[in-house]
Amino acid sequence: MIKIYQRYLASNFISPFILSTLFFVTFLLTFQLFRVMRVVIGKDVDNWLLLELIGHIAISFLPMAIPISVLFAAIFTLNRLSEDSEIVALRSFGLPKWKLFSPFLVMACLISIMLFTFNRSLIPQSRAQFRNTLIVLSSQGMLTNVRPEQFYMEIPGVTLFADTVEEGGDHFGDVFIIFESGRDKIEQIITAKTGALIKQFGTSDQGDFTSPSLRMHLRNGSITKTYGDRDDMEVIHFEEYDFPIVTEFLGPSTIARDSMRTNRELGQIIRERKDEIASLLSSPDQAEEVERLRGELSSTQIEYWTRFNVPLQCIAFVLMGFSLGIKQGRGKSRNSGALSILVVIAYYGVYFSSLGLTQRGVVHPSITAFLPSLLTLMVASYFYKKVDWAS
Repeated sequence: MIKIYQRYLASNFISPFILSTLFFVTFLLTFQLFRVMRVVIGKDVDNWLLLELIGHIAISFLPMAIPISVLFAAIFTLNRLSEDSEIVALRSFGLPKWKLFSPFLVMACLISIMLFTFNRSLIPQSRAQFRNTLIVLSSQGMLTNVRPEQFYMEIPGVTLFADTVEEGGDHFGDVFIIFESGRDKIEQIITAKTGALIKQFGTSDQGDFTSPSLRMHLRNGSITKTYGDRDDMEVIHFEEYDFPIVTEFLGPSTIARDSMRTNRELGQIIRERKDEIASLLSSPDQAEEVERLRGELSSTQIEYWTRFNVPLQCIAFVLMGFSLGIKQGRGKSRNSGALSILVVIAYYGVYFSSLGLTQRGVVHPSITAFLPSLLTLMVASYFYKKVDWAS
């Protein structure tokens, strides 16, 4: 049965935790809002779509904001209870310190379970959806300045001309497009009677998040191909043809980051890359490809193990917050706020230092993910033992 004092301590922790999370998410969101506003301003973006963008990016910041919020909320709660002599009153009942710490530990465990569950699929999908939407809006903005009977050259490697532009720039008449494939040096000239922009992004029929797609649907035209190293040309007549804009020139690879994949997808990619590396090791001429795959494998493993490190990070931070938050008797105080900032700086300092070693193949990715939390837990245990409970 949960004791009254345990419920009281837990309830005092909840409000500072929620407020701290909102503060850190808002603080991190501020930097992204400048990027979002540069894309959406002047593009007639629906307000609900803008709120959806902000919601997705806010969710993606939870893995960073929540553990830090646990630390600061624990320190704030214990500082306030110590100043009001409520900790002294609880100690006068003969309660051991681990009993006072247990409500905070339970709250940290519940928060860890929630965050780990979100990290499995919801947070990666929010990151992917944010990126997808932003790319489509950026690509849509590329064609907002198309003017009739004027050459448009803002799309890399593409020259676009339309005799007429209608319906807010989404429909074109007598379209002329010329572009060159850099790798193959194939120049293509496309002419069409009409053209219409088609934008697709969001989810597939199976509910999976998909890469964005922005293309121009052309009707009744022809494609003339000329080859740089040959004198011949090829002419193709078509009734309908989709000319890719996002998929061809902006690249869907920006969507395939490890942070945007679910745990199941990350595990599958790790197994596939290990098998691919094993198959290439027997070929001496594939050494460069093996190094590239090992680098990609390390990045994927870091993302994978970091998600499993979140529960340990929350537990280490709540123990540190408990140990730093309790004041050591009347008249004794410490600058726990500054110490907590040093803890966060040291944590990420160790993480990024270890990350550099992992990228050079010196340290295993799992060590990079768990080492900062383990060191924080050790330091927090030391401070926990130093809490003066007998005075």
